[in-house]
Amino acid sequence: MLRRSLRNALILFFVLPLAAFRMPSSDGSRQGLIYDVRGAFVTAKPDVPRALVTEVDSLVDVAVRATIRSSILPRTILCVRLSNVSGTAVLFGMRHSAKVTVQAVSVASGEPVAEGSFTTSVFVFDRTAADRALAEKVAARIAGEFRLDAGAHGSLASAFAK
Repeated sequence: MLRRSLRNALILFFVLPLAAFRMPSSDGSRQGLIYDVRGAFVTAKPDVPRALVTEVDSLVDVAVRATIRSSILPRTILCVRLSNVSGTAVLFGMRHSAKVTVQAVSVASGEPVAEGSFTTSVFVFDRTAADRALAEKVAARIAGEFRLDAGAHGSLASAFAK
């Protein structure tokens, strides 16, 4: 019994580090499609809180204006649509969520060049801070996807990463 336990422990000791090993992909140098975002506007149905729409528009606009590209890229405008905004009471606080659809439209032709959607949610204790927290999360996701400079918002951990 002791021998079997020792053998299983040794197997785990040697297999777990190997299971965590991952080869980098061969196309790691490829950046994918990056656009020179020139502007953004946010739309929503009338049942979406106006404070959420204006906050997302403001934060994304700040990120767009702060971004400087060093090379010539296809120019686009972002069309952001907020839908299915809901707030659910949980044991302590509220969980707010929203479905966001982002479409990148070419400045040159007016045709959509990229489109995607995601659902995001935040947990807050204060109902008045819910729109701000949800807007920050939506804007951070959009800035991350389009590699926009999100401005001065950061944490101590991200400061050390730079």
